[in-house]
Amino acid sequence: MNDENLTMWFANWHTDNIQHLVKVKSIYCTNSEFQRIEVVDSKVYGRLLILNGEIQLSTKFNSYIHESMTHPALLLHPNPKNVLIIGGGDGGSTTEVIKHNIESVTVVEIDEKVVQVAREYFPSISAGFSDPRVTIKYLDGRNFVENCEQKFDVIINDISDPKESACTVFTKSFFVKLYNCLRKDGLFITHAESPDSCEEVFYRVIATLRDVFPIVRPFRVWIPPYIDFWGRIIASKKYDPLEFDATQIAERIRDRNLLLEWLTPDLFYAMFRYFSKDVINRMSQEWRIITEEDFPIFKRP
Repeated sequence: MNDENLTMWFANWHTDNIQHLVKVKSIYCTNSEFQRIEVVDSKVYGRLLILNGEIQLSTKFNSYIHESMTHPALLLHPNPKNVLIIGGGDGGSTTEVIKHNIESVTVVEIDEKVVQVAREYFPSISAGFSDPRVTIKYLDGRNFVENCEQKFDVIINDISDPKESACTVFTKSFFVKLYNCLRKDGLFITHAESPDSCEEVFYRVIATLRDVFPIVRPFRVWIPPYIDFWGRIIASKKYDPLEFDATQIAERIRDRNLLLEWLTPDLFYAMFRYFSKDVINRMSQEWRIITEEDFPIFKRP
């Protein structure tokens, strides 16, 4: 893309004190029932999906975002067949999940307009929505889990920041209900903000999951358009990422014929161990469990 095609500056308000400016060309903008949806093109990040003024998706760095959101949990499970994605309206997680030998994927997304925009403006990233194994339900994620009788091998929490309606899927009561929706060897993976710019949310989500699951392993991923290390957490009933080495992961990638752009066996092994001393020390501290009555204020400094 030539610079002369970029006609405006998009200001991504990362925190109250950090403003991330990206030169872009506006492609599409609308307001759904739930949020403001924008699509812009940029030279640095490719095409961007922006929700309520925050970058959600970048075509240039999609593999960073969605391979890290899906494959770590799917590779840990020896034979994942049924997967639930909470959120994921851009389709990126769905498209990654169906690379495995999956029987069914249920996507629970509250905003149908996001799915429509993704299909039109991000066709390759949202291509998984067209797979016959995929069912999309336009519902609130918490309500779906509370009333769900189906059992899943892997559940993926691919939602926006923990504020407003998204707060409900980070509480202990929700994690308990989610635990009951997993099979006896099931895994759950969620984003959890950043230990660097939103530490209370990151550490309290870890503490809350540890109060529900026997195995909880956080990791973090550098995602360029987010200009931050983004936290992810795997919570598992049986399988521990720390017990899998690079050779075992390489075998699973090969056996499943996975074509990956970002995740390597060595990176899988390293990212669960890649924490600086200050983060390790904070994780060992006592953090309050997240409840509906005691939810962390979502605010980056």
